[in-house]
Amino acid sequence: MLKGSSKKITITPPIGLRMSGFSDRTHGSVGILHQLYANVLVLDDEKTKVALVTLDLISVDKELTRKVRDIVSQNTTIPHDAILLCASHTHSGPEACRFGDMGKISRRIEPNQIDTAYNTLLPDLIAQGIIWADAHLEPVNFGVKQSQLLGLGSNRIDKRLYVDNTVTVFRFDRLTGDPLALFTQYACHPTILDSTNYLYSGDFISYYQESIEKIFPDCVAFYAQGCAGNVSTRHNRMRSGQQEARRMGTMLAGEVTRDAMQAMPCENVNLSFAVEPMTLKIRKFESDEECERRIKLAQADYDFLIAQNAPENIQRTAKLSFNGAKRYFALKKSIDIKKINIEMQRISIGDWNIITTPAETFGEIGRDIRKLDPSQHTLVTGYSNGYVGYIPTKKTFESQLGYEIGSAIIAENTEKILVATAKKLLTK
Repeated sequence: MLKGSSKKITITPPIGLRMSGFSDRTHGSVGILHQLYANVLVLDDEKTKVALVTLDLISVDKELTRKVRDIVSQNTTIPHDAILLCASHTHSGPEACRFGDMGKISRRIEPNQIDTAYNTLLPDLIAQGIIWADAHLEPVNFGVKQSQLLGLGSNRIDKRLYVDNTVTVFRFDRLTGDPLALFTQYACHPTILDSTNYLYSGDFISYYQESIEKIFPDCVAFYAQGCAGNVSTRHNRMRSGQQEARRMGTMLAGEVTRDAMQAMPCENVNLSFAVEPMTLKIRKFESDEECERRIKLAQADYDFLIAQNAPENIQRTAKLSFNGAKRYFALKKSIDIKKINIEMQRISIGDWNIITTPAETFGEIGRDIRKLDPSQHTLVTGYSNGYVGYIPTKKTFESQLGYEIGSAIIAENTEKILVATAKKLLTK
């Protein structure tokens, strides 16, 4: 019989730490809007154990993943490669967990003593949560429901382009019928709280979790971030700020609640896992003259839209395209590595596979991975077990402008490598 246990671990840093995601912030945090959590789910089918951890952080790097896996595998019977760490990508959390994967560009600002102390403590906090959950397993039933949620995420580059609106809910029930955990996967940048926000929060995800945990007491609401590299609320939100984050988080909670009540039970649930290493090359950059031309072109476009009083979402896209052109040039001058060694992982729960990607992966890549084997049910996460920045589609590389393409450091063939690696994992 399947057994499970869930646990919430508070990982909120001290007030005053630098915050992640927005480069135009001028100082550290000033307070807490929502506590930040590591939500832990351990599963055991009496042959195999796996641990799934969702984190209210901007990203997860290889070093954090390695440390957590080392501690847990040395103190439990959970295998090293059966532990998954997935960040929500909140832009209202700490800068911690952005160290090491991408050379010196991982450190836009050198960490101070408090940053270092927090980053040192964090692996133990997460690992101890997994160890606790492993010691408190109980029989559970597993059910699944998928649905489509419109009006939250949109393709932030162009709202007419592809976006995956799928909400997937894994429901794990105690034998009483009460939910132990709702593990939700959806893809959308949590950036409704903008750079003017200096309070710690998981953004709309925190509001979603609060709502679910009020509806289902003693249940942990997980949020596994999908392939959100080109997905945000930009073209759907009415404004920025707390009120809008609450509205959109409540919208997601409503959809998840309905799905949870309709989740179909799965029989004979077995667990399995696999990890596949990858080597990703760094992209080839254009000449300095081309970089400067891109910056001027992007600035002219942004200035024109301001003069025309274009809609805020259109101005935002142009502003970020301008920022992306500047970041592209800065990356060219600062990059100090030629390749990144990273991994993808598969965690299977019954007939459902979770395939991880270590990046801000574009939605189209997640779609192509899910379509590899129509006979299997597959979810694809981003921001998991490592971080290499944006992974756009090969077609996106043909565009000279855009924040995502300007900020990407990996080579154009990375999309192909991800899909091929996922295919290996699905046949392991």
